[in-house]
Amino acid sequence: MMDGVGLFEEACALISAGGGANLMRGVELMRQAADAGHPSAANNFGTFLHSGRGVHKDLTGARAYYGQAAAVGLPVACFNLGYMWLHGLGGRQDVAAARSLFERAAHGGERDAMNLLGAMFMTGQGGPQDFDAGREWWMRGVALGDGRCAFNLGIACVRGQWGETDFVEAWRWFKQAESLGNAAAAKELERLHCVMTDDERRQILRPTG
Repeated sequence: MMDGVGLFEEACALISAGGGANLMRGVELMRQAADAGHPSAANNFGTFLHSGRGVHKDLTGARAYYGQAAAVGLPVACFNLGYMWLHGLGGRQDVAAARSLFERAAHGGERDAMNLLGAMFMTGQGGPQDFDAGREWWMRGVALGDGRCAFNLGIACVRGQWGETDFVEAWRWFKQAESLGNAAAAKELERLHCVMTDDERRQILRPTG
């Protein structure tokens, strides 16, 4: 009889192979691996229950399996469970609990968590408002290549959320967001160009650093 690791590896191989029968068998083995205590299997089976792929959709079950994996600190599971808490999926809503889980996930390197956590700090959702902490989490996300975080930094600079409105800094963040594949950044760059002064336009042409 295989242990959780063996079940997990066989499940991944079957799911990767494609085909309805392979998927169904792979998902069942993923459940068995999860029930044997494999954290990644628990998170993965949670995503199958969440989406209804290869198994009947069950948000309550998804939440339970995410919780199993999050309990041992798996960052992606912390994010997934936080998302369930944030939106009240599979159980009651608890925004403060979601924020706490996103912090755990973000400390583990989850970019999705950094993006949402930054927004929660900026708005005060689920805890105290802290513009500096919001900026720090978005900057960490950018350092990991997240274009959403760069875009959000640009928006915050336009709104003057760290002092005065700064179109030049906003431009630089939007350019970085564009380079990271954020499709919305180009439109913001067009809008900024229309409202910038000549001096601001000259500044964006100067090299930074």
